[in-house]
Amino acid sequence: MQSTRLLAGLGLALCLGSSLALAAPSHGHEQDERRQPQAQGPAAHNSHAQPRPPADFAPVRKAIQARRHDIGRGPAVPAHVKIVRGKPLPAGWGSRLSAKQLHHLPQYRGYEWRRAGSSLVLLDSRSGIVHEVLHGVLD
Repeated sequence: MQSTRLLAGLGLALCLGSSLALAAPSHGHEQDERRQPQAQGPAAHNSHAQPRPPADFAPVRKAIQARRHDIGRGPAVPAHVKIVRGKPLPAGWGSRLSAKQLHHLPQYRGYEWRRAGSSLVLLDSRSGIVHEVLHGVLD
């Protein structure tokens, strides 16, 4: 009788253990891809997108100034509209760039470029918060 209980208990433990092992998340490549949020917009198709923007935008500024004629200026921003790093982009300002224009700019995952007059603005795609303002880079 006692051996029957022992065998039944072991069988139950094996069944529960195997079902838990099947339900446990895999650490394989496929599982990680499913958890990643899907990128949106033109940067989603750029396999060369860098994970994070640089701390120093001086080299980026120089590269953009060299290609400013390919990107083009946007409508002038009135003096009362302030685009400030760490704040949301003011509503109605900061036009999206075409894929052709974005081709000349570095891409960062989770961020998007907007044009505001002669400036370029790098926004956090999810929150709309301004990460960097490159004032006058398109002059």
